[in-house]
Amino acid sequence: MGNTFVLVHGAWLGGWCWEKLRPLLEAEGHIVIAPDMPGHGEDGSPIEDQSLETYARAVEALVAPLNGPVILAGHSFGGMITSRAACYIPDKIKKLVYIAAFLPRNGQSCNGVMKSVRPTFHEKLVASGYDFILSADGKTSKVAPESCADFVYNDIPRDAALAIAERLGPESNAAQNQTVVLDEKFHDIPKAYVRCVLDQVIDIRLQDKMVAETYCGEVYTLGTGHCPFESAPRSLADILLSL
Repeated sequence: MGNTFVLVHGAWLGGWCWEKLRPLLEAEGHIVIAPDMPGHGEDGSPIEDQSLETYARAVEALVAPLNGPVILAGHSFGGMITSRAACYIPDKIKKLVYIAAFLPRNGQSCNGVMKSVRPTFHEKLVASGYDFILSADGKTSKVAPESCADFVYNDIPRDAALAIAERLGPESNAAQNQTVVLDEKFHDIPKAYVRCVLDQVIDIRLQDKMVAETYCGEVYTLGTGHCPFESAPRSLADILLSL
């Protein structure tokens, strides 16, 4: 019997980002669920109302009724979401997988973790003449397609990178600044981390720092940028299948 994979996307993205990876897992007999977080993709919830907690509760509501434990994978900011969600449903999680993702300790926020290794993604944007595009009320942000191509999708052809970047939507600033609450249940769940050495968003030094500070039983490495499901879906699938 196959596994059930629940794939949680990161900031500005949607469940659509797993389009290349999903069929590779399903072809091996696994169930793949790739939801849109509230306010993302085709979910019509107001993005300005979202928080780390609303995202985590959405994952909890999705996973809780499923039969058997799942492999819960998060990419980028999705690692913050899956970490918090796992505390609500520890018995429903077979393994937590972090794909170039934030792997927090209790009381940390996404932006707080990011600042621990310099330069940060924001600092790289500013140094290159880019910046986040803030909404009029300052509650949400977007990343310009050009900067996405340079930093987020730096390992795929630029035309393809720009086409993907055009699909990104706004993200809640409050969610990225909210601290995560983790408990002993979280620490007991088996974890795996997929390092991406060419990542321009979450620097490889930061990935390694998080892995060192939070026990991961398995660590894998891909020679890709921040989104291996776009540039190397087969290699990422092989890692997930090996779990």
